[in-house]
Amino acid sequence: MRRAAIAVALAVGIATLVVLSWPHSAPYPALRQASVQEIPGTLGYAVQPPPEDLVPALTPREVEERYPANGGDVQVSLASVLDVYRDHVLGSGWVLVARGVCLRNQKGELVSDARGGGDALRCTDETIWLLGVDASTGEPFVGLAGHDAARTWTLDVGV
Repeated sequence: MRRAAIAVALAVGIATLVVLSWPHSAPYPALRQASVQEIPGTLGYAVQPPPEDLVPALTPREVEERYPANGGDVQVSLASVLDVYRDHVLGSGWVLVARGVCLRNQKGELVSDARGGGDALRCTDETIWLLGVDASTGEPFVGLAGHDAARTWTLDVGV
């Protein structure tokens, strides 16, 4: 009887060690940024894979609902945003990328498109809008506008 109890205790101990030492996979592997990519038209910003230990408290859907793109297609990645020239990570979390978002920033553009030259102000899919959101708090850590004349740039997600 005593041998059986020792054997059971040993088996439980070994099983516990195996479970605790088994490598845990990072959450959302299909949405994790897979490589470093410069964001076209942002003059020195890039997305890169997030830290391995980043575990989001918010789901991608919760973040998309909090920051809607008004009907546009949004691509989502769990990533870090890097200032390439300063070699400084601005933050890590959910990165949302939308195309065709109008960002009016010239005097008069908000008042009247006619003053700005008509088609020159038209929104196109060449315009990229990127928002980095803290995956725990939901607060933005960066907002960027870029330009992709080829309209081919997408986030490199998945492992």
